Amino acid sequence: MEQMITMSINLHLFIIGATILLALYNVYASYNLKDETKYINRMKYIQPQYLSLVTAIMFTGITVMAVNHFVINPSLILMIIAVLIIYFTSTKMHMIRKNAHTDDIPEMNYLRGFVKKKYVGDVVLILLVGGVSFMI
Repeated sequence: MEQMITMSINLHLFIIGATILLALYNVYASYNLKDETKYINRMKYIQPQYLSLVTAIMFTGITVMAVNHFVINPSLILMIIAVLIIYFTSTKMHMIRKNAHTDDIPEMNYLRGFVKKKYVGDVVLILLVGGVSFMI
């Protein structure tokens, strides 16, 4: 039983690390890719992977919670709120990306700005929730 708990927590932490790396890569791409068509295509490729990793975080979190007999504590509620915030901002980013045209400079600047804020905010949120969870 102890091995199951350890494996579940390690898998959860590994997927969190992969999500943070993918978010940081997206911030890097938003700063360095100057061609708008390439940037939009890269976002179309990365966004589903990012959401899959967030879903995997949620799934492994539920697995860890099941191993701990579904004990609800404040850090768990904080983690659920963080995942919901990430999903809502991802949905908003998807809607902005769908409406953005590569030849419209103000729309693309708004999209790039939103992407930078969203992914940096996601990384800060994940690290903050992780830090608070380990402190509780």
